[in-house]
Amino acid sequence: MTTGERGIDHKMTGKLKIKQLAELTGLSQSTVSRVLAGKTNVSQLAKEKVFTHARAMGILRDIPASRLLMNTLLICAPAAAFTPHGDHYYYEVIQGIYSEVSRYDIHIKKCALEINDADVSLFMKAMAEADIDGIVIIGIDDDVLYRLASQTAKPIVTINAKDKHMRTDCVSPDHYAIGYSAANYLFGKGHFPVLLFTDLRRDTMMQRLDGFKRACQAHNVIFDEARHLLVTKGYGEQEARTHIEKYLEQRDRGELPSAILCGGGAIAQAVIKAVQSHGLKVPEDISVMSFVYAHDNKLAGGGELTAVNLPCRELGTEAVHILQSRLTREVSHVFNLLLQGTITPGETVSDVNWKRKALYQRHP
Repeated sequence: MTTGERGIDHKMTGKLKIKQLAELTGLSQSTVSRVLAGKTNVSQLAKEKVFTHARAMGILRDIPASRLLMNTLLICAPAAAFTPHGDHYYYEVIQGIYSEVSRYDIHIKKCALEINDADVSLFMKAMAEADIDGIVIIGIDDDVLYRLASQTAKPIVTINAKDKHMRTDCVSPDHYAIGYSAANYLFGKGHFPVLLFTDLRRDTMMQRLDGFKRACQAHNVIFDEARHLLVTKGYGEQEARTHIEKYLEQRDRGELPSAILCGGGAIAQAVIKAVQSHGLKVPEDISVMSFVYAHDNKLAGGGELTAVNLPCRELGTEAVHILQSRLTREVSHVFNLLLQGTITPGETVSDVNWKRKALYQRHP
């Protein structure tokens, strides 16, 4: 068979499939063709009919990866996530979504919700709009919202927030592994004790704490909450500064930690300023490490913060591909995609293993 004959055969096969889908759905061949081409001028009902039968026939598996079968994507997130002056982390995640869909003719709609007490009626109204083909929920911890979301036929992916009843797909940083690797890095540099200074109001932060505890166990350190944990509320620098100042004032120099692991960049900046105001040096007297995103690990006075860089825009990119996968494949199971962080060695953590070795030197 010649190349030309193979091309004709493939084209004829495509026409036969479109004709078969038209017969199964009761739609015209032109409508079926527009649905498979990802065109916007088709109804939601027509798309559902075509996708249902096309999945069963395995046709959607042959759709090129360069084509997204979505016309409108709904993003639900805290209001601060939609402005660069609000929640910078979630704002960057959303930019990852925009970047991924920018090559396609896809419209994005937004729905601002509270983290814990989400406006369910607002969410339901936005989700029910006929032109919405996929939904991304970012940083929302409302279980009622997830229950309602799981009842729709539209594909849904959550980012950095997991449905406890495992009803929706999720992509997020591997917070447990990130907490473990950060503490493991500090222990590996000879630091003891290590203080975790963070906000614990979200499940993701609790996962990092669990990873921190596991690293303690791996290094034969008995986790003591009074010695190894300091909790703040929020990620603001001012409140963190108040907490760490009080912590430093209540302890003699010999009681201070060798290193402080901070829950965010602003917390780390507060710690460094407080430590220096007490006549101590970073990293000579106390090392400081943080969880940040890559573009936020610069110190206020110059230099680079030692940090675990969290996945950010990559979360948005992967969420779009998961939605596309749900549209083109019959997948029964729900899964969590966990993205690893990367450690950036900066100027705020010193290697003090030589101090530990000196304690165990043997003299003849």
